[in-house]
Amino acid sequence: MTANVEPGPTEPAVDVPAELVAALQASPAAGAAFQRLAPSHRREYATWVGSAAQAPTRARRAARAVEMLLAGGRR
Repeated sequence: MTANVEPGPTEPAVDVPAELVAALQASPAAGAAFQRLAPSHRREYATWVGSAAQAPTRARRAARAVEMLLAGGRR
């Protein structure tokens, strides 16, 4: 399952993996930070998490993404 991030006027939607959606919903501050990112950076996070072949790896990457967002960094 994936969720779409609302695109800007000229940006396509970003398919966000379910693991990242769940992690961002569990941390509203990280979710808000994710929404403030440029679409290209949101796509980077989504691709990084979603490219893992195994669910445990996607979950670990999603948790790490939340940590990085809360720290104010970009991947």
